[in-house]
Amino acid sequence: MAAPVSTDTPSVMDDPIISEYEEVFKLLTENPPEQILDIQVPYSKYIQIEAAFSRIRADKNISEKSIQYNNFTETVTVATSPNCIHEVAVFELNFDIINCANNYLSEHSPGLAACILPLGSTTTTDFDGDYAHSSKQPDGGITYCAIGVGSEVTIAIEVALSQSYKSLCDAKDMWIIGHHVKVCILVCINESPRFNNPTSAYDNIENVRTEMAIMGQSVAELMEHGYYGPIFYREHMWTGEMTARIEIWRPGCSSPDRYELIRDRVCCPNLPATLGLRISDLFPDDAWEALDVQDRNIPFDGSRFMRSLMTAMLLTARERFRRFIASQ
Repeated sequence: MAAPVSTDTPSVMDDPIISEYEEVFKLLTENPPEQILDIQVPYSKYIQIEAAFSRIRADKNISEKSIQYNNFTETVTVATSPNCIHEVAVFELNFDIINCANNYLSEHSPGLAACILPLGSTTTTDFDGDYAHSSKQPDGGITYCAIGVGSEVTIAIEVALSQSYKSLCDAKDMWIIGHHVKVCILVCINESPRFNNPTSAYDNIENVRTEMAIMGQSVAELMEHGYYGPIFYREHMWTGEMTARIEIWRPGCSSPDRYELIRDRVCCPNLPATLGLRISDLFPDDAWEALDVQDRNIPFDGSRFMRSLMTAMLLTARERFRRFIASQ
């Protein structure tokens, strides 16, 4: 059943948009985790929606993950809190990049090491061209920030868990065409089948923490053999079977460099030692030329990345189980 239309619903919105607004409003007020919703509205309608949401957030103290707008595709995206798999993928990529930058620059140009910063969850709005008026909250990435010069996003990271590939590519185009980043990293993770809660309640749970520990013990053999799902416990599937790949997109490229990570439930052999990223990718071109140091590849610790992803899969299963029990 659709949520009741808020009294803050803009009165000039037509019926289809009001219906979609109800779905967005439902996500914002109930804030169910691991949800993403795209609706198409022109910019004039988005402004009305954003203004209404601002009032709702203030009145009800609502904290959503993000509300974003792609002006080129005229798409509003609302995303609620992501799961551990999503967050770990972002952290591991940012860690490799920042760690390499710090080590290399501390030797060759110590003063510039502090200019390479991880891109946080602050919403970016300074897009141009067809993407003017857009707003985007990245999953991760790198910002070059020099005192007295300003800041520039050089690398953007977008992670999708069972999200449409088109939606992910739309985000990539926004960063490359509308914000002129040097690299956009797409992490495409698919969970099959998608997770759903059990249809009936559990009536014999005495201690949730104990149950979560037992769940971890029950999948130990699965993890020891390197299988990325599915995870079953109490005759229910708490994570599906995972596949994953990383794509590296650059301006002007019609196809990316692709790195398969998980196929047929197991880690792909011969994981890459680098994703093709270089220290120069972290700098605007003029800043890099002025630096006048030798370039080098940024390594990718594939083994650590995959171990972390597997651990995150278990943590996601446990958190889904905990939320289900808490909702009973």
